[in-house]
Amino acid sequence: MSPSYSAHNEWVAMKQQTAAEVAQIEKWWSEPRWAHTKRNYTAEDVAKRRGTFPVLKSTSTVMADKMYALLDKHARDGTASQTFGALDPVHVTQMAKYLDSVYVSGWQCSATASTSHEPGPDFADYPMDTVPNKVEHLIKSQLFHDRKQREARLSCTTPEQLNALGPEIDYLRPIIADADAGHGGLNAVYKLTKLFIERGAAGIHMEDQTSTNKKCGHMAGRCVVPVQEHVNRLIMSRLCADVMGSNLLLVARTDSGRATLISSTIDNRDHYFILGATNPEVTVSLADTLAEAQAAGASSEELQELEARWNEKARLRLFHEIFSEKVKNNPKIFNQSVIANFNSRTGPYSGKSIQQMQAIARELIGEEIYFNWDLPRSSEGLYRYNGGIECSIMRARAFSPYADLVWMESDSPDFEEARQFAVGVREKYPHQWLAYNLSPSFNWPKAMPPHEQETFITRLAKLGYNWQFITLAGLHTTALAVHSFSREYKKFGMKAYAVDVQQREIDESVDILKHQKWAGAEYVDGLLKLALGGVSATAAMGKGVTEEQFNSVTNSARL
Repeated sequence: MSPSYSAHNEWVAMKQQTAAEVAQIEKWWSEPRWAHTKRNYTAEDVAKRRGTFPVLKSTSTVMADKMYALLDKHARDGTASQTFGALDPVHVTQMAKYLDSVYVSGWQCSATASTSHEPGPDFADYPMDTVPNKVEHLIKSQLFHDRKQREARLSCTTPEQLNALGPEIDYLRPIIADADAGHGGLNAVYKLTKLFIERGAAGIHMEDQTSTNKKCGHMAGRCVVPVQEHVNRLIMSRLCADVMGSNLLLVARTDSGRATLISSTIDNRDHYFILGATNPEVTVSLADTLAEAQAAGASSEELQELEARWNEKARLRLFHEIFSEKVKNNPKIFNQSVIANFNSRTGPYSGKSIQQMQAIARELIGEEIYFNWDLPRSSEGLYRYNGGIECSIMRARAFSPYADLVWMESDSPDFEEARQFAVGVREKYPHQWLAYNLSPSFNWPKAMPPHEQETFITRLAKLGYNWQFITLAGLHTTALAVHSFSREYKKFGMKAYAVDVQQREIDESVDILKHQKWAGAEYVDGLLKLALGGVSATAAMGKGVTEEQFNSVTNSARL
């Protein structure tokens, strides 16, 4: 140790520096942006976890601020930011002309962009950096086309030249991306959030499924975690953003509406929705019953039939359901007011534990009700859960203090269900912003007639759904376009391309008509010329470039 070293001096300087940083963080948190955000840690906790390198304003914060202001305006106007899942730079540059935000889907990335290069279904089993890397891919594309456009516009020497380029396009549309269920425990949630911030995401959404059993929100076998476990994920994600100085938006998604499993009974708020065996004659668990049959060589079909029979015999019920049945089936105690009394004290938003519900049952009918939630547990040890709209509302309310938007995954575009969710959440949190998945998993032609499809987004917006997105529209539109062109190309040769693609690009002034220019050849040529003193014999867009053939057909093939 150096003889001149003084721990006292370092301690004083460190305390002064930390106090200044704490004051700066507290000032940041006092901004209107955080008026409804709850943190269970202090500014000093955050300051301690920052290094000595200055906290710089990141791309993530710039885009998050832009997205927040956008959503705030939509919320005040009763409108919505409507977007869809983008696959690549072509998508984001074309979307930018008409849509004010961008979505990046984990499903799309799993199927088309896994960093393992192995496509697969949406089980969130792809490498953790897959979706953040796609965000970076799209952000860099947005920034490049923004630079390219600005250079072209600033190079105009007359208003007429600028007018020929057409109105400026805002290529910097904020991206909200899919963080699945966090890809692991809380440390994984922190690291994943950090990756998204470093890659430039304006926001992320995280769902309340288990990481190990994660499924697409429109698949069977959905298993949620206890309420507090997902709250902890949201807290950890916000803590990471705070440490990094990012205004990242958080979207809390619940898959509990159609969930049939839950990983633990530890949280009282979940007890109302957990199923139990109510037939005391069933004493052997479902897991043991299936294991015995499996050891005896039963087929998968036989095991499924055995499980169905076991469930029926065990009479799986929610506790309030078996209480109601118990009262109705006993003439000595039957009284509708008894059921009403019980329900008023143990409703879906009461947070009453199973022990508390049993105590109320004993108080009202003088006996304990047989209810065993361990016997029906799955072979994986998961408990049976019966979610629904009330369960989704309960969870969204629990998540709201920690999230900028809440989202209930649903199985169909049911407007009445969406209305119930909005009302249920906003009864407790009137300010809460809502998100809606306009999923391609829904059979839209079957769900509603065209005139209702046309107004669905605006009707949802009036309920408070100020961010709406078609998760996989990028995937489906690309598939349809390539499918149709491939078929017509096989039949009609170059006529299919000339008439159905190129002529339509000309007619609609699609900038990719001049694909060399779109990819930045002119912009890069300009850089080369600057480096070479103004002249380059190897300029890509010099005399002889084939795109000159299009100069007479369009003066607004955009930048």
